Amino acid sequence: MQPWLVSVVVVAIVTMTSLFLGSFDSLEYQEFGLNCNYLSESVEKEPYSAGRYYLGITNSFIKFPRTVKSISFLEDWTEGRQGPALQSRTKDGLTVHLEVSFQYQLMFDQLYTLWSTLGEDYEKTFVRMAIEQLSTATTHHNAHFFFRNRTFVSKEMHRKLDEHFKQHAFAEVPFFQLRTVHLPDAFEDAIRETQVQEQHIQIARLEQETKKVTFATEVLKAQQAVQKLQNEAEGEAQAIAKKNDAFCEQYKLTQQLQVHGLQSVVSKTFWNGFELLNYLSIRAVRDHPSAKTMISI
Repeated sequence: MQPWLVSVVVVAIVTMTSLFLGSFDSLEYQEFGLNCNYLSESVEKEPYSAGRYYLGITNSFIKFPRTVKSISFLEDWTEGRQGPALQSRTKDGLTVHLEVSFQYQLMFDQLYTLWSTLGEDYEKTFVRMAIEQLSTATTHHNAHFFFRNRTFVSKEMHRKLDEHFKQHAFAEVPFFQLRTVHLPDAFEDAIRETQVQEQHIQIARLEQETKKVTFATEVLKAQQAVQKLQNEAEGEAQAIAKKNDAFCEQYKLTQQLQVHGLQSVVSKTFWNGFELLNYLSIRAVRDHPSAKTMISI
């Protein structure tokens, strides 16, 4: 075989091997991809997940991140995906600066729609969408609501941003952080003063409730003392009444016995009324204490 022919064969084999190896492309675990034919400038609609694939000599992957990506709007921003804090106005016209960040994730089954609609530089469109949606959401509430209901505002912004991205950006927003809300200094000072006064009012109300409890306790003590005195008086009155009743019963019994005794004396002596009175008179004088004193003398 001629030497030049050997050289041609070797070159052909090397070329074919290179072309065959160049027909493969791979996606890492953290990547999605679309099969693009650069010769015909066409893209396959079906997305690919991680792995190594035979695509063809003129084909390769347009790669997209599978992981969650972050976009931030902060005061100390840097070039790239971040931007300065968002500036908007509240419903009542006050200027408000928002420091926010959120994390988006591309939807696997919407990769072709994403590429055909927004192109490979889709993240710039994401930033503009976020600015528009968050600035609009700010105008739905007044400054007082922002100051007092930051958690609610954050959840509402997250919900609206997620809904808009799913519909127009073909991505989800699983996480959202409303970092800081800056309102005009004069307004924040007025709000703080209002909160201080509200705290004073709350303290005064608590003190009032405490005094009400104290006074109610004193009234209850007084009522219990009065009830105790009433019970003692009623007990003493009942004791005196019972004592008087016993004395009266005893005196009545004594008089009845004395009547029976006198009746017995009259029946035995046959005294008339005058004689009975004389007898009683003599006995009364005899039983009188003065008579006993004279006898002892």
